[in-house]
Amino acid sequence: MAKIYADHPFQLLSTPTYQLGQDEKPDEFIEAATHMALAHNLMIRSLNAIYLQAPHIRPEQHEPFLHFAELWYKSIEHHHRTEETIFFPILEEMTGVKGIMEANSEQHDAFQSGLKTFINYVRRCLSGETEYNSNELLQILDDFAPVMWKHLEDEIPTFVNLKQYSEKLKGFHARLSAEAEKTQQELGILAGAVFVMATHDVDYENGIHAGFPPIPAAITWGLRNVAWWAHRDWWAFAPCDRLGKMRPLDIPSG
Repeated sequence: MAKIYADHPFQLLSTPTYQLGQDEKPDEFIEAATHMALAHNLMIRSLNAIYLQAPHIRPEQHEPFLHFAELWYKSIEHHHRTEETIFFPILEEMTGVKGIMEANSEQHDAFQSGLKTFINYVRRCLSGETEYNSNELLQILDDFAPVMWKHLEDEIPTFVNLKQYSEKLKGFHARLSAEAEKTQQELGILAGAVFVMATHDVDYENGIHAGFPPIPAAITWGLRNVAWWAHRDWWAFAPCDRLGKMRPLDIPSG
């Protein structure tokens, strides 16, 4: 049986930087959209890993698999809350355009109910209130994941198109990045930060994003070589290994 990776069924997003011509340099709008695409790809790889492995989870794997699924939810919730409460208001303030990101907010609303159903089911399973059933989990995902994926895809060009406000948005990417960094502690070092390491493919698009996320090398080393082991049973279901390489998922052959 061929090895299966977390690159489907939900397609990974091509980054605006990768789409540039050979001699073109990315401006801050391309860079911001690229970082957004890479962040979205963390969610998509994790979604694929959950979706593909769910039917094959053995009883002794239920708890760590469900903790990985719970962290996937937390990462999405944190990402979209940061956009709604920090990113979008900053963009509105800097451009002077009220509701400039309203369409993105409306797309968030379209799958919030499905996300809540997902996390409620995962937590009922973790508490022992409900017995894990892969068919039920997949049905929940089928109900909202396609809508969520479409939003993740659609949001990238909205950041590229902010270039029309370039005079008002000078330095916006650095400002958004600085604000986002302040919120990273919410997910924790041993969970949220390692989750990024476990879901970013350092070889994606010929390895041009190996330095993502932009954090000091010493911290990256610590996450991969020290913090990783705290929840190593969770990361067994992640799409990437400890070094950020895509790995075959835990799906029995035959």
